[in-house]
Amino acid sequence: MDKIGCNTLYDGGELVLTTDFDLAAIRRSLARNSALGYQTVEYSHLCHLSLDEAREIGAYTASLGMQSWSVHSESPGGFVLGRSVEEARGYLINAVEVCHAVGARVVVVHAPILLGLQLGELPDVRKLLAQDMGVLEPARARAAALDVELALENGRALAHWVYILSLIERLGADHLGVCVDTGHANLGDLGAPQAIRMAGPRLLTLHLHDNWGQVDDHLPPGRGNIDWPDVLAALREVGFSRPLQLELTDRAPHREYDQALEIRQGIENTRRLAGLG
Repeated sequence: MDKIGCNTLYDGGELVLTTDFDLAAIRRSLARNSALGYQTVEYSHLCHLSLDEAREIGAYTASLGMQSWSVHSESPGGFVLGRSVEEARGYLINAVEVCHAVGARVVVVHAPILLGLQLGELPDVRKLLAQDMGVLEPARARAAALDVELALENGRALAHWVYILSLIERLGADHLGVCVDTGHANLGDLGAPQAIRMAGPRLLTLHLHDNWGQVDDHLPPGRGNIDWPDVLAALREVGFSRPLQLELTDRAPHREYDQALEIRQGIENTRRLAGLG
C-alpha cells in the first residue's frame, strides 16, 4: 500500500458525452496527477477510445512515470453496460481489451450488469445471477487470456454486497474479485471497513473517497466522516498490498468545488492517513 493513485478528471465542466473526454483532455488530466506525485491511475472514461489510442495513452502515462492501474468499464450510455446480456457482454469485453491495450491490470464493473449498483425492487435473484454470469463468464475468459482482472464494485446496501460476493463464489475467483468503494459503502448500511473485511482476499482494487453519509460527494479522504484509521486497519487485516486508488469527482454542482484543490488534497490527505510521509 505504498502507492497512491487518482482517477482521470475532466477539466471542461460537465461531461455531457464521454467522447468529449478526448485524448487531449486525458493527457491534461494525467499530467496534473503526475505533477502532484500520484503514482497510479484509474481511467474514468477510456472505453470509447480505439485500441491504438489506448496504447498511445498508456505510453504517455508511462512517460510521466505513472502506472496504468485500472479502467472503469463503460458503454456509450454510461456505467450500466447495456439493456441485454448480449449488448453488455460486448461492452465488457471491449473494456477488457482497452484495459490490456493501455497496460492496466483491473477493469472495474458495476453489477448487477443490467441494473448497476442496486438490486432493484423485489429482485428476482436467480434471474440476476443468470444475467450476470452470462456477461461475466465470456468477459472473464478474455480477461484471463490477457492477464486482466474484473473487479465488481459495491453499492450502498449490505444486501447488494452479499449478492456481489455470492456471485463471485459461484463463478470462482480466477481473474475475478471486488472493488471496494468507500464512499458508496458510507451511504447505506454497509460501511467501508466492513466492506473491506467482507471482501478479504477477493479485494483487487479500491475507490477511495469521502462523504458525510448523505450524498456521494467523492470528497478527498479526510474531508467527510468515514473512519479512515479503521479503513486502513481493515486493509492491513486482509493483506491488501495494492495501490491506494482514489476516485475523486470532476464536477460537484451541489457543493463548492475546486478541482485543483481536491486533487491536491487527495494525495496529501491519503499520505497523512496512511502514514506515508
